[in-house]
Amino acid sequence: MVRLVLALLCGCAVIAAPAPGAAAQTWPSKPIRAILPIAPGTGADVIFRLVFNQLSNQLGQQVVVENRGGAGGTIGTAAVAKAEPDGYTILGSSTSYTIAPAIYPNMPYDPLRDLAAVVAIGRTPTALIMAPSKGIKTIQEFVSAARAKRGIEAFTFASAGVGSTTHLTAERFRLSAGFEAVHVPFRGGGFRPEVASGRVDFGFSPIAVALPEIRDGRLLALAVSSKARTSALPDTPTTLEAGFANSDYALWLGLFVPAKTPRTIVDRLHQETTKALQAPNLRERLAALDVEPMAMAPAEFDAFIKDDILVQGALAKAAGLKPN
Repeated sequence: MVRLVLALLCGCAVIAAPAPGAAAQTWPSKPIRAILPIAPGTGADVIFRLVFNQLSNQLGQQVVVENRGGAGGTIGTAAVAKAEPDGYTILGSSTSYTIAPAIYPNMPYDPLRDLAAVVAIGRTPTALIMAPSKGIKTIQEFVSAARAKRGIEAFTFASAGVGSTTHLTAERFRLSAGFEAVHVPFRGGGFRPEVASGRVDFGFSPIAVALPEIRDGRLLALAVSSKARTSALPDTPTTLEAGFANSDYALWLGLFVPAKTPRTIVDRLHQETTKALQAPNLRERLAALDVEPMAMAPAEFDAFIKDDILVQGALAKAAGLKPN
């Protein structure tokens, strides 16, 4: 009323405020920015780009991917947490999202309060890789050799960085198998050449990106981290099958938005992404990359994230990882 009186006194036109939820009803009316807190060319990056391509086709708006890695994924994640909650900035993240709180206690965002989980893309296992030149043929031989080396002679293992999924997967297996190892972190997922050359003894890599090197003999897959054998490596045993309890873990991937994003947008993004994942062409491509579906409603995905933060925190403590 006050606004109307002032407008009449000054002779100004009265401009009605947008109706609540109007922007949500027209979403998306422009390109969407998707921030990936990982290096380009990694297994997760490839998977997300396939999903975003299908999503772009469905929505009629381009999903523009921006890789913003560093600090265990916290830099890119913080950018989304602080973005305008209008549905035009989304986060594509993975297990590093739930690992980060255990490694970076002073993060500039709260993963449970500042972001909302939208949809789980799927989960994909990793493979324990080693150079064939090491002369080790089986996972049992590997563990026996690793247990015999301690201190400065201990095996080294590569990862995509401190707090990455590949780092914590290796720590989980190392603790289960009972051997010492020295962590050699890399920036992003480009550590496989160092393992293939033998300069670093082993590592856990997403099967999707390591498979070409495994098939042409540059890398040997000794085991996979999934609960069951994978279709891509049917002759490779799981770490559980080899007798190492609680050693299984699969990298998961999902989408997030700033916490105050309108619920109508969250629900629409969930519905459209779920529809994209069911498209035959995308489903086939993800299956070829050993991506297993994770059908969850947004609330279920939020609960999963909360539980996984506790799981990763306990693992980081058991492995003696120091906060950065």
